[in-house]
Amino acid sequence: MAQGATSEKEGAGFKILYQILTTMCIIALIPIGGLWYISIYKSKHDWTANILENLMNSTESLTRSVDDWTTMNLRVLQQNADTPAIQSMQSDRQNPVLKTMADTYDWVYLAFTVLPNGENMGRSDGKPQTFYGDRDYFKQVLAGKSLGQQVLLGKTSGKPAFILAKPIQGEGTRILGVIAIAMSLEDLSKTITKTRIGKTGFAVLLDENNRLIAHGNGDVSSELQDLSAHPALHQRNIFDRNSFVFEEDGKKIVAYTKKTQQGWTLIVQQDYQEAYAAANETERNAIILLLTTLFSVLIIAYLLALRLSTPIRNLTAIADEISRGNLGAKIKETERSDEIGALARAIERMGVSLQMAFDRLRKR
Repeated sequence: MAQGATSEKEGAGFKILYQILTTMCIIALIPIGGLWYISIYKSKHDWTANILENLMNSTESLTRSVDDWTTMNLRVLQQNADTPAIQSMQSDRQNPVLKTMADTYDWVYLAFTVLPNGENMGRSDGKPQTFYGDRDYFKQVLAGKSLGQQVLLGKTSGKPAFILAKPIQGEGTRILGVIAIAMSLEDLSKTITKTRIGKTGFAVLLDENNRLIAHGNGDVSSELQDLSAHPALHQRNIFDRNSFVFEEDGKKIVAYTKKTQQGWTLIVQQDYQEAYAAANETERNAIILLLTTLFSVLIIAYLLALRLSTPIRNLTAIADEISRGNLGAKIKETERSDEIGALARAIERMGVSLQMAFDRLRKR
């Protein structure tokens, strides 16, 4: 019987301890959860916004550089197309002007004019005339476009070259011919190549057919490589976490794209791990802090719960002893100044009162 009562007391004590512990942990976890949200989730979200903004700013800056370069060359073409020498459509008058254009701008390796039938008229290099009627840039101008352009492999360099063409207009809208410049893209490629974001970030420039013009992670091959499968070309550019995160060759990257004025595509990309390195480190530190705080809370809560439940179990045992007639049990908790101490003193007074009552009964 006594053993059953003892087991009952121990079971009650066990429940009180862990009820107090659970309550304290629940209360403590509320602010800890708020700390986790602020330090981990929100900081990761803010860092994502910073990464996207950095990619966008880099892309915008490079796009302006490419557009400014193209605009400058178009201005050169237009200014010379309006000169009397070029409009004369006579090679002996055109050639000095064309040679001056090629000599003035280092990246222009050939300036030339073409008659409406596709035959070459003037040339800056003094080489024999050739037929250009089958070239895309020539066809574009004769079809009525104000600008003809084409990216192709230079026969001499074996690297991508860019052809810009403008109409030579006579009176009214009559087209006298086409003036064009063939340019090396090496200077433009250097601008793309030297653009770095961290250790792994670089830029890629594609033509209107998604063929590789310049690559910031290495030299361009001797052929215009088709990069239509590049994952960033399908970028949605919607501001969410997945709008600029892609997988390339089994590796996660962040990337942003933008079209230039001439229809080229500029891609700025960076390895995901490097882009999120600081955010991941912050997340790891926050998780360590969270676990440390949680562990500390559990220890403190356990010790406090033990401090509260142990005297309650002791008082329960003493009350049980008093109920069996053992009125001389020593109560240690009477020295406490809190509610448990008040309860202990009340039990002690109850024991004294019962002892006095028993003494009076014996005297009768």
